[in-house]
Amino acid sequence: MVMMAASFITACQQEGKRASTGGGTIDSSDYYLELADKGVEYYRAYNVDSFADCNNRIHQYLIRNEQRQDEKYLQLKAHWLTAEGVFHSALLGMPDSGIVYTDSAIRLMERLQMDPELRVITMQNKGNFYSQTGQFDLSADAYLRAMAVADSFHTSEDSRIAINLGIATVYTFMGDFTSSGKWWSKSRELLPEMTKPDQFIYYNNVGNDYYLQGRYREALPCFEKAASLVKDDPDKSWDYYTARANIAEILINLKEAEQAQPILHEADSFFRKIDSGILLYYTRTSEIELATLEGRHADATQMVRESKTPEGMIPAAVVMRLKAEEQAWREAGNISEAYKAHQTFHRLNDSIQSQNLKMQMNARMMEYEHDKRLLEQQQQIERSEMNGRMAWALFVVALLTAGLLLVLYQWYRRRGCMKELELRQQLIETRLGNARNRLSPHFIYNALNHEMLSQMEGRPVDFNALTQLLRRGLAMADTLITSLRDELAFVDYYAAIEGQQLGPDFRYSKHIDEGIDTGQVSLPAMTIQIFVENAIKHGLRPMKPEKGEMRQLAIHVSRQGQATLVEVTDNGQGLKNGPMSQAQTGMKVVRQTIQMLNEGNHEKIDFGVTDLAQEGRRGCRSWILLPDHFDYHVGK
Repeated sequence: MVMMAASFITACQQEGKRASTGGGTIDSSDYYLELADKGVEYYRAYNVDSFADCNNRIHQYLIRNEQRQDEKYLQLKAHWLTAEGVFHSALLGMPDSGIVYTDSAIRLMERLQMDPELRVITMQNKGNFYSQTGQFDLSADAYLRAMAVADSFHTSEDSRIAINLGIATVYTFMGDFTSSGKWWSKSRELLPEMTKPDQFIYYNNVGNDYYLQGRYREALPCFEKAASLVKDDPDKSWDYYTARANIAEILINLKEAEQAQPILHEADSFFRKIDSGILLYYTRTSEIELATLEGRHADATQMVRESKTPEGMIPAAVVMRLKAEEQAWREAGNISEAYKAHQTFHRLNDSIQSQNLKMQMNARMMEYEHDKRLLEQQQQIERSEMNGRMAWALFVVALLTAGLLLVLYQWYRRRGCMKELELRQQLIETRLGNARNRLSPHFIYNALNHEMLSQMEGRPVDFNALTQLLRRGLAMADTLITSLRDELAFVDYYAAIEGQQLGPDFRYSKHIDEGIDTGQVSLPAMTIQIFVENAIKHGLRPMKPEKGEMRQLAIHVSRQGQATLVEVTDNGQGLKNGPMSQAQTGMKVVRQTIQMLNEGNHEKIDFGVTDLAQEGRRGCRSWILLPDHFDYHVGK
């Protein structure tokens, strides 16, 4: 909200100075443009009623004079739409409505070719509103579009600072720390030009970036710097105590309870004074963590019982609370409650991570399209400039100029192609990374829990399969393409772990036809694992076999012409009865990855999923056909 408010005020001030001519009649557009400036002053002073009254009076004027549609009338309408967007998002807590008003304002500003500075700031507001709704991919896209306008019209350094801070922040909240690090580095270069509010945003959100990565020692000085920037400003008390609460949380994570306690108490007292429910929820979470750290287990569990999570709380805050509750119950020796908290934590955390991965993918694709458009525009500008310069030389040395122009054109075209291929390489790496990350911490926890229960019940315990799975998973973490031998070895351990949980009626088999060297066959990493996971999760696990009947999973590797065929079959409930909508995410990753790899290859990788019910059998068959001479290099 700090960033959005500052952007709106700056925009209206700049445009108001241009519009205010002084002496507008009481029912003219000039008069109401001056009133819009007055509304900005009310907003800056947090005089909500007067700010709303100004907007309402402007709106009534617009309704009364709807037939006018002259340029100043439309400029006033653009100002009103911008103000309404801020009012709904910042003061009514309705960012969705703020987006609608802001979109209308942007379209009107573009139509009128209004001040680019105002257009850029309004587009920043849109990015901020999307961020408030949790749509970080759309927020990043809005900021990037604002950056494109700022670059085109060479707007002020202030607008670029806000854009850089906005983009870096949304990538932080998406958990894309590679991208956020790039944008925080760009923002760091602009620190000398930043105002104190912008510097506060920078240090506070860089601290959040380090905190979310678990880099607490690096996060601490960032929050301390943020607090020092607003310490002596009575209008920034909210920012100061928020930074102090963050410092306390960092100290707790660093096991420095004695230093954390007075800071946390100071922040909590302020939040109680202003009755901020969300921030009190954060400080109560820190109090639970602090009590657990100091060994006051009874106090910690009592706070857990008394402090419930209200409806509509931010998911990230709920995840922090569940983690603190699990630790409190575990330290108090209440394993049952700790297990419940752990299960709820992982369900929510897995959901957040899944959503973040989808937004990261979408943001990367939109950034790819954005960079592609900018590259095409730059090439067009460069070609136009080059053609203009060459026109004079054509009178003197026509043949030489034509040859030079052709060489330059080919060079620019080749450079554009290389840039596009680099972006496509990043995109496929992201998609394959999604597939590699499907082995969730929740699955590993369940496997460990299964072995712990076996130990408690006196049954033999074997961590070998899980250990091998983790070791191979780490080895494959940065691998885009793997051999069939390594993929099948990984699947063997995966099936072994799942088989322990399915029970004695599960049978896994693998057959490789004679003469096939699986070490010489390549394929996209985790492809067969996705087939096997879907077969177990959606085919075999939901099935209740009859007595004496086995739940069977089989892998068959054979030759088919000049290609290797890998088939995964099960005797589960099949496609028709299974909840396949839940399994489509993994198959979508496989399909999109293979589509990109197939581009530029004469021989194509083929794959599919069929229901064995068509053959009079029960279950499902997943298969992939791998040509011998397939080139896995993207962007040949």
